[in-house]
Amino acid sequence: MTLPTPPVPPTTSSPLGTPEVSGTTEVLPAVVQKVVAYAARDIPGVVQLGAASSRAVGAVRQTLTGNTENVGGVRVELDKDTAAIGLDVEIEYGVGARELTRALRRHVPEAVEQIAGVRVTELNIVITDVHLPGREEPPTTPPPPTAPAATI
Repeated sequence: MTLPTPPVPPTTSSPLGTPEVSGTTEVLPAVVQKVVAYAARDIPGVVQLGAASSRAVGAVRQTLTGNTENVGGVRVELDKDTAAIGLDVEIEYGVGARELTRALRRHVPEAVEQIAGVRVTELNIVITDVHLPGREEPPTTPPPPTAPAATI
């Protein structure tokens, strides 16, 4: 007859009395990029991220890979649990650039730290364009590829 092995008592526990488990956590730059892109778009006056060329490349990438996450215009350099971020934005005509960048510098680092657990040490913002009223850009999404015609 075998007796059940008694459970091993935890060596450390949290304030709630549950055992703590050790390990590592890694946050990839792509995660921080997505958080930055989403948080930046929350700010009124941000029309879109990136310059026209990066948006075009993003549209092609979306067509080829099916990835709908457009993070063009966001650059992230991670060093352990800190990040330096570059952000390219097009702003709405009539919005003050200084007020908008202040809002971005408040909101984006807060979102990154809260969601990804990464502290933003630097947020460099480049205003790439001003969206003028009544001037709509043609869509940067390329047309879907056409299927080859069947031959008989």
